[in-house]
Amino acid sequence: MNWRQPVKMTLLAVIVLSMMLGGHRPVVASSSWDAALDGIDAVYDGLTAVQTLVKQESLEISALRKKNNDALSALNAKIKTIDQAAVARLSQETEALQRKHAPLLEQYTSLSKQVTAAKKRKDKKSADLLELKRNQLKPVATAASAEIKAKKEALAAAKKSKAAKTKVVKDALAPVQTLKKQITAENKSVAAARKHLSAADKRYKASVKRGDAIVAALELKTVYDQTKAIHASLTKVYEWERKIAQNITQAAAKLP
Repeated sequence: MNWRQPVKMTLLAVIVLSMMLGGHRPVVASSSWDAALDGIDAVYDGLTAVQTLVKQESLEISALRKKNNDALSALNAKIKTIDQAAVARLSQETEALQRKHAPLLEQYTSLSKQVTAAKKRKDKKSADLLELKRNQLKPVATAASAEIKAKKEALAAAKKSKAAKTKVVKDALAPVQTLKKQITAENKSVAAARKHLSAADKRYKASVKRGDAIVAALELKTVYDQTKAIHASLTKVYEWERKIAQNITQAAAKLP
């Protein structure tokens, strides 16, 4: 049976709750008790079928979710490596150039400040001597500054390229977060249904012990309905996990 197809069945009608007033077991006609027993028999067949589907769904969802989580982790790790080698290399080269030319540029800057100070105090002799020293360094200082600037521009371009390539992959993954939120919300519905199911199952078993077929039929019907609700929710969850798998595959294809 394909668990993603809706389960169809015809249930025998069960008697109304008004027959259970006062919390005591009602005295009912044998025909009502027999009808309730027939209803239990009918519900049991459908319940067993849906329970089997729910177990299968849960196993398939768990397997697919693990596969998706592993694939997503692997993809996120690859995203971090996009152009990382080039960016790291250029960062190191930029830092190396700055360290290499730092003494020269610091000396040039210091001489410029001294020239300005000498001129400010109108010490022409010192200003001229200092300016001669500064201007002697100017070509190499200018070249050093240009070299550093070019390397910084190359680094900025590499970072920009990395960001653009990363964005393409992450944009393809964007629907995954929405799907995960939907799954989280649906899992809450499953948890609520399981809680109602568990309570109804306890009441059903208690009714069986009392020999109360009428209440047992009603409670078993509740168990069946809640199991169907879980089945419906798990069907949605599986489909969303399947879409997550597709998104991950599509995003991985966009890796440079």
